[in-house]
Amino acid sequence: MEKIRCLMILIAIFFMGSCAESVLDMVPEDETNCISRSGTGELDKALAYLKETRLGGPLLAYARLRCPPKYVIEFTSTFGIPERSMRYMGMGWVLYNPNNLQNGDLEQLAFHELFHIYKDGNDVNRVLNDEIEAYMAQYIFCLSVGRPKIFKTPNDELTENIIKLVKCMDLDSGTITSDEFASHYDKAMRAIKQCSLYQNKEGEAPWVEYPVRDISTLCNFLRSIK
Repeated sequence: MEKIRCLMILIAIFFMGSCAESVLDMVPEDETNCISRSGTGELDKALAYLKETRLGGPLLAYARLRCPPKYVIEFTSTFGIPERSMRYMGMGWVLYNPNNLQNGDLEQLAFHELFHIYKDGNDVNRVLNDEIEAYMAQYIFCLSVGRPKIFKTPNDELTENIIKLVKCMDLDSGTITSDEFASHYDKAMRAIKQCSLYQNKEGEAPWVEYPVRDISTLCNFLRSIK
């Protein structure tokens, strides 16, 4: 396991390009920052809360099933990624920046990354469509816990259009119910391309956009909730 963890750090350095030096300054791994173990830190409290919510509990269970046997979904703090952000590195491993976190950030950001694990399993896919779908899932989570105002993306225009996309859905049946969905999706795609977090950088794998506006993973997840 330790050899694999070291290999993953090297992979992280490769993909994060200019952030490589910061990754080496990673805060020492805290064993309590694993979903499968108990702890008292802010992240652990957020994950414990997430586990008890109507959407968070099932998503966590599904995400665990997508990880390799004997692996845990693990969150490691680092200053090598932007503040108020998390990044899935594959194999159930998530990086997060502990700086400048605001109320509700940890819960919704963790939900976003768990959705990536649920959809992609061990893989890391730099697909803008997947990010839009994950932001939709994130906003739906905020709605489900009665806190829609805490929802945040890196760009106000993106935030606005993610909210509009969700309003085009029937959340109980997991179906798209409005003809305006495609228009809002295109606007969300234009907005996400303006976010520095999703712009191509030297030394990193490029972000890609698929022509198909597919949110079937999110729809199937919503349909699975009892």
